[in-house]
Amino acid sequence: MRMTRVLVFWGSATLAGLLGGLGGGAGELFAGEDSVRYAARANNDFSFDLYSQLAKQYAGKNLFFSPCSISIALTIMTEGARGQTAMEMGKVLRFPEVMRETGTGAELMPWRMPLVHRCLADLRARIASRDDEAAQAASRIEIARLRKEFGAAEAIAHRLQGRPQYAEARQAAEQAAARLNEALTKVDQYEIFIANALWAEKTCPLLDEYVNTIAKYYKTAGVFQADFKSNYPAERVRINKWIENKTNKRISDLVPERPAEQASLLRLVLTNAIYFKGEWSEPFGEAVPRAFTLAGGEETKTPIMQVSGLKVGRYGAFNADGSVFDTPVMIRPGQTTGLYPDKKGFAMLEMPYKGDGLSMVLLVPFAADGLAAIEKKLNATTLANLLARLRNRQTHVLLPKFKLQTGCDMKPALQAMGMVRAFTPPVLPKGASFIGMCASRDPAKRLYIWEVLHKAFVEVNETGTEVVGVTVAGSGIFGESGRAELPPLEPFTPVLNADRPFLFIIRDIRTACIIFVGRMMDPREDTGE
Repeated sequence: MRMTRVLVFWGSATLAGLLGGLGGGAGELFAGEDSVRYAARANNDFSFDLYSQLAKQYAGKNLFFSPCSISIALTIMTEGARGQTAMEMGKVLRFPEVMRETGTGAELMPWRMPLVHRCLADLRARIASRDDEAAQAASRIEIARLRKEFGAAEAIAHRLQGRPQYAEARQAAEQAAARLNEALTKVDQYEIFIANALWAEKTCPLLDEYVNTIAKYYKTAGVFQADFKSNYPAERVRINKWIENKTNKRISDLVPERPAEQASLLRLVLTNAIYFKGEWSEPFGEAVPRAFTLAGGEETKTPIMQVSGLKVGRYGAFNADGSVFDTPVMIRPGQTTGLYPDKKGFAMLEMPYKGDGLSMVLLVPFAADGLAAIEKKLNATTLANLLARLRNRQTHVLLPKFKLQTGCDMKPALQAMGMVRAFTPPVLPKGASFIGMCASRDPAKRLYIWEVLHKAFVEVNETGTEVVGVTVAGSGIFGESGRAELPPLEPFTPVLNADRPFLFIIRDIRTACIIFVGRMMDPREDTGE
């Protein structure tokens, strides 16, 4: 018996991210902080549930994915699900209990989907809020003035080298650089957006109500008619081209080639493309080859960037049980003990991107094989508790420069998390029910999810912004004074050295919403070239 299948595809790109894809409203069931909090918490819980499964599925491998992308795509599918299929999907996506339907019809439609969609829309709107164009224009005028001021101060300092007035001129140039750097963080902030589209076999009658609902909340490009039955190769090229365009050509060839018989069963493709590109608030210096220790103890050379005395980061060190390690503020000259936890502990650092809307959080164990222990304990609650204990302090940071592209088959992980019926042919016992999506009542023509593919790309580098060379003007590195000149106590600046397997998270700071999760196990693999 021939059965109809749904393919779900989505891709993300260069430090890629969430914004531009959710639309308005489901009525004022509740709004504002409550809806944002519910949506962000559901996303974060789902993020770590999925990470836990993928970490086992791809044991020892590099990993990078966008839980936001996956959650949004599956929520779009949940809109058309009914009964136990919808119940399982909502539970896996961590819809909160307040979104459960309790009245008449709850067995068929167990979730208050308008509320789910509204919460996602509010979350998007909160993340998307940025300075308006007028403010950006004013900032650029101020930057032009500060550039001239900095250039003049640098020229004066250069002319006075070797003269008594040099120290004062050098200080004036550094102060001008600091003002310029501060102004530069206000403009040319990160780019972040999301795009959705449905590609339906032209003979597959999707329900108007479903199409209209998805268009309303997710601003899809609409439903593109496709001829999967007789011209799958051309449609594959067409969809892959769309994905390439929406991800700045970072994600390509996501929709695979298929035998004609298999392709003829395809009825619907949902694409969800995410893109984010951001610049560090404080850029790194040029990367140089250094040793990176793999989990097994082997060393490999990789380009590692460095920033000395990062001023905008939030740092914390923790013992193996998650308790805070009391990082000293002042130390004795030459002191080497009591600065960091033992090898079972780990350090964290949150580094903002320009605009202070998004940040990267690094979790780095002090032992090369220590990441697995962190992964076992990490969830949305523990992450929130750890982040709350970070403190603003200068930090010396060493971080690999890398490109990472990973492709994941999400079906095994989602099934292990409890999403089973959605992947089961409708003609079988306990089969999928997507009757809210497709008008056909013929069991052999009803939809189910065939497979879920996800590909993501991230590039971490020095940033190459105009700020480079300005921020580091006059900064020292790890102390330059002779021992005899040191006072009885001196300030201690911790070092976060990601020269071993580490975990990284890209999140929206204001909502605490996790947009991307990744781990770097081996910089030699999956370069994305």
